[in-house]
Amino acid sequence: MSNMVEFENLLEVFESHIDTDEFLQLQKDFDEADNIYFIGNGGNAPVCSHASSDITRLTNKKCYSLDNVSYITSIANDYKYDNIFIKWLEDYIYPDMKSMVIGLSGSGNSKNIVSALAWCNDRYNISTALISGQKSNCLDEKINEVCFEKDYFHTVEILSEMTFYQLIHGTGNSCPTIKSELIRKYGRSDAT
Repeated sequence: MSNMVEFENLLEVFESHIDTDEFLQLQKDFDEADNIYFIGNGGNAPVCSHASSDITRLTNKKCYSLDNVSYITSIANDYKYDNIFIKWLEDYIYPDMKSMVIGLSGSGNSKNIVSALAWCNDRYNISTALISGQKSNCLDEKINEVCFEKDYFHTVEILSEMTFYQLIHGTGNSCPTIKSELIRKYGRSDAT
């Protein structure tokens, strides 16, 4: 098919990154965290929401994402868009619990993501990580970056989603198959 969208060898790229020091550190920090906060703009926002719900559902971790439109717009209005994640974390983070903040940024340089991760390190000294499509040129050296080095936002969003499922598996948990869920719900493998 000549009009097929470019996915930049997703599986090969993913497999080559899960053995890196950065990914292994991400898995270690993820394993140790009880509460995980996900932050992302644009297409990464629903990836954060999806990751938050599935990780909470499939592990013993409590995960959060900023997906309340009225809260987002009020923060942006009152504190400026660059501060939405800092303000949200300030209001919702549990600093006395083992927490982690994972940011997603296609460019690696989203100001509100990078500044929120730095704020967490400076204020709470909690684990932070950035999953990016391009290497950040403004990230604090204390923040772990898993960079997929891809050209397209859609590729990075899919790789980010794959990362969250790998992290779930890395904890010893698994994602159910469609068939097993149909059997669990209906006692048989068809949904009729």
